Amino acid sequence: MEQIRADCMKQRGFKYVAYVEPKRPEPDLSTYEAMKTYRQKYGFGVFAQFVDPKDPLTGSVETASGLDDPNRLIAQKLNASQLDAYNKAKDGCYGKAVKEVLHKKADSRLEGLMLQGGARDDLEEAEINGDSELVALIPAFADCLVAKGQRVPSAMLPTAMAKRGFDAFWDRLDALGDKESKGAPRDLTPAQARPYLDREIKAALEDLECGKEFYTRYAPKEASIDARVEAEYGPLF
Repeated sequence: MEQIRADCMKQRGFKYVAYVEPKRPEPDLSTYEAMKTYRQKYGFGVFAQFVDPKDPLTGSVETASGLDDPNRLIAQKLNASQLDAYNKAKDGCYGKAVKEVLHKKADSRLEGLMLQGGARDDLEEAEINGDSELVALIPAFADCLVAKGQRVPSAMLPTAMAKRGFDAFWDRLDALGDKESKGAPRDLTPAQARPYLDREIKAALEDLECGKEFYTRYAPKEASIDARVEAEYGPLF
């Protein structure tokens, strides 16, 4: 795909270097046991990025992929009108590569990511939210969490139940942000973030133990969906 994009950009009069981002390490969450190992160190995966920003499994900005993309430097040297033309050409060439290699239609990378996300959502709705056994496990899971003092919204679907903890701690992170910036802070020091991560790890392990039966069934299903979406769209679609 990248070579097709580079050739296409050259034909349109622009410099573009075929570049494939190194695949970012991803945590193994395919089994209950793997989830437990992850949560013992990273909790739900929210505050750990500030405690250990160089650990690629935290998803921190410092370990973000794409920072070494040579095309970023090319784009930075363009003036406003040149950059607009460059981006339009890049989107067009992206669409050409997607059509030729993946046999799909996407007129920009953003549209491609939305297409990929939609495919994932459809699979999760059918195979996870549509799994009657997973749905039946939620009441006992929720009751256990409430008994431990954790808040659980009512009538949650399996996908929402699995993401509940992450969402709750992301909300806590957002609350620490500057009201003017309206977003999560990016300047928490490891010492400032550590107490939040400790509470997050405790909550994440409680969530996992309360939902042991749930996650034993959920984890391999989610891993299967991840693998199939990547096989169809590529890891960097």
